[in-house]
This record gives sequence, structure tokens and C-alpha cells, in this order.
Amino acid sequence: MQNVRIKVRGFADRLILLVILISVAQPGHAVQGTGTIVGEVLDGMSSTPLVGAVITLQEGGVETVTDDNGHFIFSGQKEGAFSVRVDQGGYITRVEPVYVNTGGVNFVHFYMSSMGLLLDELRVVTERDRREEEGPGLGDIRPSEAESSRTVMQLLAARIPGLTVLGGNYSAAGTPEIRLRGQGSVTVSNTPAIYLDGIRVTSQVLMETFAGDVERIRVLRGPSAVSMYPDAVNGVILVESKRW
Repeated sequence: MQNVRIKVRGFADRLILLVILISVAQPGHAVQGTGTIVGEVLDGMSSTPLVGAVITLQEGGVETVTDDNGHFIFSGQKEGAFSVRVDQGGYITRVEPVYVNTGGVNFVHFYMSSMGLLLDELRVVTERDRREEEGPGLGDIRPSEAESSRTVMQLLAARIPGLTVLGGNYSAAGTPEIRLRGQGSVTVSNTPAIYLDGIRVTSQVLMETFAGDVERIRVLRGPSAVSMYPDAVNGVILVESKRW
């Protein structure tokens, strides 16, 4: 019998091999009319596998954990749309959609953002004089009850003139980029700085935060904004959560 060598090149190859090995090790486990979800969870900065992350299929509450390579698998899932949630201590929770095809292998992978990195970012002094903080603004939003179910990203896109969202779909399914009209150039990024309660965050947080949890959203730009927030050369988005 000849030896067969399998060359594993990337993420998809590794997961396909993982599914094959599990199928061989667990014969008869697959159910007719079902599919398989396999995935990988990595640190967003170093791309190292995250071990022991809790993976949940929100439809049905099925759970598993990642192995030593950051891999996970859900087999025998009925065809349809699922939301895969990842929880890991010290990281921001992520949710990604996946559609299970009958007899298919459906891949999903997560690059997790460390909460520690967010806390290490520049902390804004909240006791500054309100009048000084206003600066030249593009908008000041206080979400209404009717807007409580919308995400902050959706609210910004709908209510701030001159603000454009590129790519993604305003949800955790993608990571769109924010652009402010008149800021930056074609060759230089014009993504504004984003702060949640004085802590620098990424646009991902805007897609995971609902307007019902927010007291106020401000969008500032101009020299006075830069004087208050040194990284706000392309403008700044300030989100203040409710104090329950």
C-alpha cells in the first residue's frame, strides 16, 4: 500500500482535513439531510489559536470549545441559517452568520479583538468642559425609543450628513469602514477615531452596540477636535452609553 502525503496549505485545507479525520474516527455520525460547521478562532493581532474559547450555535444553544489549534466543529446540523457566537475571556464577543448546506462543510473563522488592547488605548478625560468638547460638529444624536433596536452603525449611517459606510452590511457579518465627507484623500485613510465612554474602540463595536443602550452620539471634526483628541485628524465619533 502506498503512502499518501497530504499537503496542508491554508485555513480551508486544515479544516477540510479536520472534517475528514473526524468523519473517519466517528463513522455513522453524520445524519442524512444535515451539514457540518467547522471553524477557527484566532487572536486578531498575532493570529495565534485561541484554546478553550466557548462556541455557541445561538439557534438551539448547542455549545463546544476550541481545541489546541483553535478549531471547532458542529456536525449533524440541519440545513438553514445559524449564528455562531464566540466567547473568550479577555476578548470582545463575536458573532458571525453561517448557512448550513445539506451534505456540505461550512467554514467560519474569527479574528478576536483583545479587550486589553482597548483598555491600553488613550483614555479620554470625561470631565472636560462640555462647551469646549463640542467643537465643530457634524451631528449630535440622542437615540429615540423607536431607534432602540438599531445598531449605532445603522444610526450613524442614517442620521449623520456626510458620513458614508463602505463595505459590510452594518452588522457583525462584515466590518465596514466609515468615511467623513471632506476628510482625508484617495490615498490617505480618512477613517475617524471612535471612542466609547472615553475608550478608543474599532468600528466593530459600533455594529455590536444597540442604540437602546446609548445616551448620546456625537461626530466632531476640525482643528478643535484634533486638539482634544490627537488621533482625530479625520474626525472623531464619541459614543456615551446609558448610566443605568
